[in-house]
Amino acid sequence: MDEEITVNRRTYIRFRPQTPVYVELSLWQVQERELKSRAQRVLLRDVGHGGCSFATNLRLPVRDDVEWMIELQLGQYTARPRIVLLHSGEEDGLFFYGGEWRMMGWEHQAFRFRFDEYVRQMLIASPHIHTLYKKVASRHDDGQFKHLDVTS
Repeated sequence: MDEEITVNRRTYIRFRPQTPVYVELSLWQVQERELKSRAQRVLLRDVGHGGCSFATNLRLPVRDDVEWMIELQLGQYTARPRIVLLHSGEEDGLFFYGGEWRMMGWEHQAFRFRFDEYVRQMLIASPHIHTLYKKVASRHDDGQFKHLDVTS
């Protein structure tokens, strides 16, 4: 049997929400010229330190000179990172887009802190995170954690 192997080239892990999460998307700037637009709701597919992907019925340009702003709630904190779309596709009548955050160093640091805090709070309530922790702690080798060393 030929199995298709998918290679994850992302630098950062992406988290997929367990329940639908809608965020606000608006145009921020085109070719370094501010052109703010009215926000539209889009469905968040996944999110991480490096970027996110979302689904919408809007057809958007995938260009590196167009920046968008996404407003999302991380617990009590409202984040408004800017994103540049890198790829797109179509699935089930919706367009989906993926991109990377465009932030200054201090913005990225603040976003990472708030994002990590939010993920920690969400994962505490997740039963499978406890199973994962037990596997790592006992060094149980089920083929998924080969050569994993948490002591270094």
